[in-house]
Amino acid sequence: MSKSKKTFASLFAVSLVTATALAGCGGKDEKNAADGGGQAGPKHLSILLSHSNAKYAMQAKDDDRYVKELSRLSGYNLKYEFLGHGDDFTQQMTVRFASGELPDMIRTDSIDSTMHPGALDKGVFEDLTPLIEKYGPNLKKKIPAEAWNSPKVSKDGKIFGIPTLSALPASRVVYIRQDWLDKLGMPQPKTIDDYLKYFEAVKKEDMNGNGDPNDEYGLYVRENLIYSNLFFSNFGYDPGMWYLKNGQLQPGMIQPEMKDAIKFWKSLYDNGYINPNLFTNKGADWMAGIKQGKGGAWLHDVTNYNTDWLASNFVEKTAKLSLLEAPESAKGKGISAQGDQIYFVWVVPSKNKKAEDVIKFLNWVWSDEADDFFAMGIKDYNYKVENGKPKWDMNDPVNKDNDASVFYQLSINPRGDGRMLDKVLDVSPNTEAIKAGIQTAKKNVIKNDALHMPTLNSLKTHPELAVGTGAGTLFLDMFAKVVTGKEELDASFDKFVAEWKRRGGDAAIKEATDWYNKFNKK
Repeated sequence: MSKSKKTFASLFAVSLVTATALAGCGGKDEKNAADGGGQAGPKHLSILLSHSNAKYAMQAKDDDRYVKELSRLSGYNLKYEFLGHGDDFTQQMTVRFASGELPDMIRTDSIDSTMHPGALDKGVFEDLTPLIEKYGPNLKKKIPAEAWNSPKVSKDGKIFGIPTLSALPASRVVYIRQDWLDKLGMPQPKTIDDYLKYFEAVKKEDMNGNGDPNDEYGLYVRENLIYSNLFFSNFGYDPGMWYLKNGQLQPGMIQPEMKDAIKFWKSLYDNGYINPNLFTNKGADWMAGIKQGKGGAWLHDVTNYNTDWLASNFVEKTAKLSLLEAPESAKGKGISAQGDQIYFVWVVPSKNKKAEDVIKFLNWVWSDEADDFFAMGIKDYNYKVENGKPKWDMNDPVNKDNDASVFYQLSINPRGDGRMLDKVLDVSPNTEAIKAGIQTAKKNVIKNDALHMPTLNSLKTHPELAVGTGAGTLFLDMFAKVVTGKEELDASFDKFVAEWKRRGGDAAIKEATDWYNKFNKK
């Protein structure tokens, strides 16, 4: 066992003893730890994070009712500051770290993120290990051990970040128009051939009934292949994953078998089975197109079933959906890489001297007492209790308008994503379909040889070499040219692989392999 893993084993053992001791004290000590040790008046905590493009978060005021309620419940006077999203968030965070004006809790993607290069090694972040032992029994009890092992969270056996969790260990499924299948008299597809038969039928029939048989596509695809990586694994490799091959950790996108996947995608394009604007179809337009009846199948998360894909959101109000597994093949199956379930990470600046309060606050956040708020919001405002049971409606304007429910379940939720909590599912519409979808998503997971691998130094300054289908990558550029017929497959792919390796890919493979061998002690 490696030194770091031994440290974590010790950490968990001590945590169990600590949790047991606290439980034996009848909970009084835990409450004092959560509210700041019984000190007079609430303590202040400032929190910096991204608004993540959530409508409510983008317009939240300092006196927001949900922040005030969370402050009341937790015993801490909380001030949330929302920055932008994506590249904007990265740039704004870089400026904040350069200024040195940092709040008490900061959302980041990793303790060693490119948003704050060198911060960890310069001692900017507090070592939280002893504080978690003393004040965080709920953290150790409820956050999976796997998350604490991540280099996003810890280094050399010391914990510098607190992981927040995505809603589910796996969430990606194939959404399909079940009403279209029923209309065509077809069973739910399981194999590639099944999907192709469905796509051909969608192409021939006016499925949305608008009089135009040429505006529907079997698979509706989004720019940069976001939520669109279907069929790749059926040929052995996903372009966004790393695989252990011949003793090396190598990206799937450079493997020779990728040619077969690209050839298949070209056939989808040539046959009219996918939308011709797939490389320019923005996220909002993609979603709108599906709701207008342009897509027979698409990929998305089961967590979005009730917010995005209710029949009431479609032009065809009779729309009916099913959540399916990815198609089977002899060479592989799946659409999601096995992950660590870390949504993002909280770091605590050392100079603020607030680390103890942060851990006490987060310990309360992870308590059973906090469940109701992060699931259903404010009692007697967002939900009521009738006959001893909560009554909550996500379509009630108080919860739905401007994504209010998303705000308290996700935006200001220091745990991460609360949209799939059992308490939410118990009072949500389509509960059985969602629960079945959760099990389906687990079957769509692909074993990940690079689980826990940090961002490679050799790729940090070469975004065009990024493994996957993101904007501006060499892979996506080649893929688009081949699929649309602008370049020939073999020559274009071979040129891409050679260029990727020459620009720094070989160094990335060596760095990834060295990490793999060290992490797995080979």
